[in-house]
Amino acid sequence: MFIKDLNNLKKEDLIGKVICFPTDTVYGVGCILGDEEALEKIYELKNRDLSKPLAILVPNKESIKDYVKDIPNVAEDYMSNYWPGALTIIFNKKDGVCDSFTKGLSTIGFRMPNSKVALEVLRKFGPLATTSVNISNEPPINNLEEIIKHFKDKIDYIIEDKEEISKISSTIVDVSKEKIVILRQGDIKL
Repeated sequence: MFIKDLNNLKKEDLIGKVICFPTDTVYGVGCILGDEEALEKIYELKNRDLSKPLAILVPNKESIKDYVKDIPNVAEDYMSNYWPGALTIIFNKKDGVCDSFTKGLSTIGFRMPNSKVALEVLRKFGPLATTSVNISNEPPINNLEEIIKHFKDKIDYIIEDKEEISKISSTIVDVSKEKIVILRQGDIKL
């Protein structure tokens, strides 16, 4: 179902559902945190390895506080300098955070996209577990017509708004240990 106006969609409409929307980097699919049924759908549509966690997109820095154990100074600097933007930051997660979204890892990854559409979606529904739209290990699909062609039966809602996207996945940095590690290099150079 195409969505032209987010006001027509309520958070409860997303329970058990997968939503597709543009971000600043690539088109993404996402679901509400804690929604096991929708999470399963994302893994199925991507044919994604069940041991690989999803990143969580957030509408603001404050959104991560319920999920992370601590925010190192370097992470504060990264968020101040690069959020919103194409930087995913991996933190140590708090005890009690749902293991299904982190796949049992002690870490959790967040990004605040620099996208008007994505931020509007996130402000309305809260943090979403997300990943690029594609079959795992294939390039992301960044064209709505192609997304519909390949995934129309597997995505419940598609945000129709279009935005300029970079088509380059985010840089991923792990700040969960003493030594900072770049896991994937994107546009942002650290």
